[in-house]
Amino acid sequence: MSKKKKQKPPEKKSNTIIYAAIAVLAVVVIAIILLNFSSAPQPPEKLPTSGGYEKLSFPTTYEPGKVKIMEFLKFNCPFCYNLHTKLPQILEKYGDNVTVTYVPIVWPGESTKSIEAYIIADQMGKGKEMQDALFNEAAAEGLTQGNENLMMMDNVQTLENVAASIGLGSDFNAKLEGGYAVDAAKANLENMSKYNVDATPTIIINGNIKVYPATAENLDTVIGSLLS
Repeated sequence: MSKKKKQKPPEKKSNTIIYAAIAVLAVVVIAIILLNFSSAPQPPEKLPTSGGYEKLSFPTTYEPGKVKIMEFLKFNCPFCYNLHTKLPQILEKYGDNVTVTYVPIVWPGESTKSIEAYIIADQMGKGKEMQDALFNEAAAEGLTQGNENLMMMDNVQTLENVAASIGLGSDFNAKLEGGYAVDAAKANLENMSKYNVDATPTIIINGNIKVYPATAENLDTVIGSLLS
């Protein structure tokens, strides 16, 4: 009589296969979510309906209910000084709906020390105070149209005195004298070249709207139109 063969117990499924299947499924789900997100319609860019401006061929950074300003300025520019005195009222008027990035520049061949001084002060939490102090120093030195030979633009000692007036000391001085912000200043000049800035102030809104003329009154009109 033949003996009954013992059957081998069924092999258990490998946990590795199960984990791999779960991982593949997770990747597929994430890919679908990302695809749907990326294909979601973006809000149409809003352009001003009043005020003077020029549309530039750069990607927009438009967000509904927001206005992002980039101002190219020189601290020895009387028109920049005039805008500087009026801009706080505009910003107060529109509150958190408006943000400003200040981009100090100089013309080719000029010293970048004034740019460096502002950048260092800004990184030390004194950007607004330094901007006020530099414009005030320029005004005290006789800021007028065509008068660009101001000591504060390239004189390290003068810039350090200005910094001292707002509470900055040896740390600021060491950074300014050591060229700490030279690369950042050069980046400002590269940005200036990118936007073909040939006059100050130059105001760019939402990455691709050049406000022209760059006066406080026209800027107020353009902002109001975009937020209406």
